[in-house]
Amino acid sequence: MTRYILNKFLISTISLLLSVTLLSGCFEKSPPKKVLFQPVFKNMPLSCESNFHASDNKKIKVGELKNWQYQQLQFYIHGVEVKMKNNGWQPWRMTTNANQASNVALLGETCNENTQQSNWQLELVPFDDSANITDIRFTLGVPFELNHLNPLTQPSPINDSSMFWGWRGGHKFMRVELVSQGDDWLFHLGSIGCKALSPVRAPKSECLHPNRVNVSLPFTEKTSAIKFDLAVLLHDIALTRENSCQSAVDEESCKTLFKNLNMAADSNNKSLLFTAQKNG
Repeated sequence: MTRYILNKFLISTISLLLSVTLLSGCFEKSPPKKVLFQPVFKNMPLSCESNFHASDNKKIKVGELKNWQYQQLQFYIHGVEVKMKNNGWQPWRMTTNANQASNVALLGETCNENTQQSNWQLELVPFDDSANITDIRFTLGVPFELNHLNPLTQPSPINDSSMFWGWRGGHKFMRVELVSQGDDWLFHLGSIGCKALSPVRAPKSECLHPNRVNVSLPFTEKTSAIKFDLAVLLHDIALTRENSCQSAVDEESCKTLFKNLNMAADSNNKSLLFTAQKNG
C-alpha cells in the first residue's frame, strides 16, 4: 500500500511538472515586431555623414548651391494603428524601452560626437500570424495629455530635454537642424498658441495650433522600411539661417513647411513625406 501511494504521488508530481512546462511554453513572449524608418533625400539614404543639396529649389541659383548635413533629425510619433483586411483599423501597441513609453516613440538621431544618439526603429507588440495587414497610420507629435507634463518626472524618451520647449508649449514634435559651410538652418515643429497662467504652467485645453500631423500609408508584411524624405519637407525652402522656423504661423518659411507636412500627399491622399518601401 505504501509503495502504491508513493508511486501515485510521483506520477502526480511528474504530471504537474509537465503541465507547468507546457503552460510556460504557451505563454512564452514572442519577440517584438520591428519597423524600420529610413531617412532619405529623394532616393539617397541619409546619415550623419551624408551631404545633400536642394538642386530643384528655384529660389537658389546654381552657383549658390551648398552641401548640407543634418546635425539633428528627430521626431515623435504616437497612436500607431494598422488596418487589417478582415478587422479594420486596430491599435498597434508599442513595447516599452529607452526610446518608447506610453505608446510614444522618439525616432531619429543626433550627430554631435559627445551626445550621438540614433534610433530609427519601432518595436511593437506582434499580432498573430493570421493578421492580414494592409495599411498603417500614426500621428507625428506627442498627444496633448502627455505633451505638457513635467519632463523631469516622465519616462524616456518623453523626458528628452532637447525635445522640450517648456510646460506651456510642450514638446518639439520634430527637430531638424542642418549645417553647411558658413550657414545653418533649423525647423522646430510644436504646438503654438498654448494658453496657461504662466510659462511654467500647463494649459488646461488644447493649443490654438496643435500642429500634429496624421500620416497614413500602405503597409504589409513585405514592407521593409518606412522612408522619411527630407527633400519633401524642404520643398521650396531656401536653406539659409534667415529662413529658419520655430512654428511661427505668420512666417513665410513656416507656412511653406506646414504645407509640406500636411499636404505632402498624392491624389489618393497617400503620404509622400513618409512612404513604404517593399522588400526586393
